[in-house]
Amino acid sequence: MTQHKAHKPKGSRSFQFTAKIFAVLLTILPALAVLQLGKSTNLKVIIVYVVTISVITYYAYWSDKRKAKRDKWRTPETTLHALEFAGGWCAAFVAQRLLRHKISKTKYQITFWMIAAVHQYLAFDYLNSWHYSRAFLENIVSLAG
Repeated sequence: MTQHKAHKPKGSRSFQFTAKIFAVLLTILPALAVLQLGKSTNLKVIIVYVVTISVITYYAYWSDKRKAKRDKWRTPETTLHALEFAGGWCAAFVAQRLLRHKISKTKYQITFWMIAAVHQYLAFDYLNSWHYSRAFLENIVSLAG
């Protein structure tokens, strides 16, 4: 009796490659912002923070996936999102892909990508001396006044 391998959809390899490239591209702006911030702050402290929050985030995903398989108490999605927002969004992206966890939950993914977009915006605006945030606040003040 022969066993059949799980069928992979056509193009899954190219999708995985595209996802990896996309993940790398998403780290460029935040990495540049961290390097820029490191010029005025202790870069080692920043790197230790990023590595620590990333390890904690990945562990939280791994643990939640394990609990899901064992039908145990789960990590609240708000906790996972808080870790992403605190800087672990890149580790969350990797964990989602490697562990195949939370990738099919549309509402979860929408929130996740909003958090990733906020990090992209903050990195971009920081690298531009907060130009866009200042302009936005000035417009709000001028409308209110």
